[in-house]
Amino acid sequence: MDVNNLWGDRVREFWNEAIRYLRLLGNSGFMFSLYALFIAGGYFYPSFIEWLPEAIPVSFILAGVFTYMLTKCPLRTFLKEGDLVFLLPLEPKLKNYFRNSVLYSFIMQSIAMAIIFLLLGPLFQDRVNEDSGYLYSVLFCILVANLWNYASFWAEARIQTETIRNVHVVARVVINAGLTTLLFHNAAFWYPAAVFLIMLFVYLFYYYPLLTQHLLKWELLLALEQKRLSIFYRFVQSFTDVPHVKAGVKRRKWITSLTDSFIWKNNSVYKVLFGKAFIRSGEYLGMYTRLLVTGGLVMYAFPNDWFRLGVALLFVYMTSVQLRTLWHHLDVMMWPDLYPVSISNKQLAFRHIAKRLLLFQTVLLSIVYGIVGSAVLPGTLVLVIGLLFCYFYPIFKKDRGVT
Repeated sequence: MDVNNLWGDRVREFWNEAIRYLRLLGNSGFMFSLYALFIAGGYFYPSFIEWLPEAIPVSFILAGVFTYMLTKCPLRTFLKEGDLVFLLPLEPKLKNYFRNSVLYSFIMQSIAMAIIFLLLGPLFQDRVNEDSGYLYSVLFCILVANLWNYASFWAEARIQTETIRNVHVVARVVINAGLTTLLFHNAAFWYPAAVFLIMLFVYLFYYYPLLTQHLLKWELLLALEQKRLSIFYRFVQSFTDVPHVKAGVKRRKWITSLTDSFIWKNNSVYKVLFGKAFIRSGEYLGMYTRLLVTGGLVMYAFPNDWFRLGVALLFVYMTSVQLRTLWHHLDVMMWPDLYPVSISNKQLAFRHIAKRLLLFQTVLLSIVYGIVGSAVLPGTLVLVIGLLFCYFYPIFKKDRGVT
């Protein structure tokens, strides 16, 4: 095995496959929805900045956003399950492989952070500092801090105990929060400089020795890689079949305790399975919540009532597209195929779950409009069109094998 070219081969293999899926996304209605939302957002952005009340702590919100992004450190190593057997003996020869992985992850995250920061640039200049030089200086500081976080995270990944790793994450949150708060509050130069000195000191005298004191935790690296792949492929699966997606499970006791009494009262095994899958598996609940919250915030942020109508319907449609992944969730399990239940029961159960989730979102977005909107007609249309969409939802799924 040529370990010198292994990293490049893995990256090319992934992107050759990913590009094929991204082309499907580019031709989909979901991407058109994102384009429409982006164009509308750009049109109303100046009005939003002018409308945004002075009482809203923009500096703290921006600091919170970038503290989260700095601490998160998504890592791509392109490891596969067989590597735990075949590559483990070659670990001393894989230093360049893992160094390239960390550098690649840092660059990709830095690009994402730079894009988000520049999109928020007009808001930054309006509420924090209008000087363009200060804007780019803050961006540079954030990218340097991102490098420190990745270097520190790579050292943390060698720690065996999850509890201790979480303590390190909390410590990085504190440091990142201190830095971003100073940057977004026009602090004097030497205050952020002092934080960077602390970062350098912590890395040199604490994190760097960890690299030699502990071995790589291959199981953790593989789990992180599978998590990143799962997020990407579950999103892609909304538009096409991805047979090698693996399901993750989170127990979520507090939601289960609230929903079990409703789920188990249904005389349908598939209603139970789809209900449990939505709550506990993968990214379904997180996706649903994010779209609901984002839709409500966008409706609150922009003053035009007809735009709010379009946003509400757009986010209901986007949720319906993302829920299509749930239909295929059970395909990777052999046990449902052994149940003495016809495929029509599965179809009815899926429609039952999907309709009620869309109905609940429609009602909540209608309530949001009732709170922030002023015209009666757009608010009525949000509810009426949303309910019609929920009722006729199966006709939008002929290409997915549900009807």
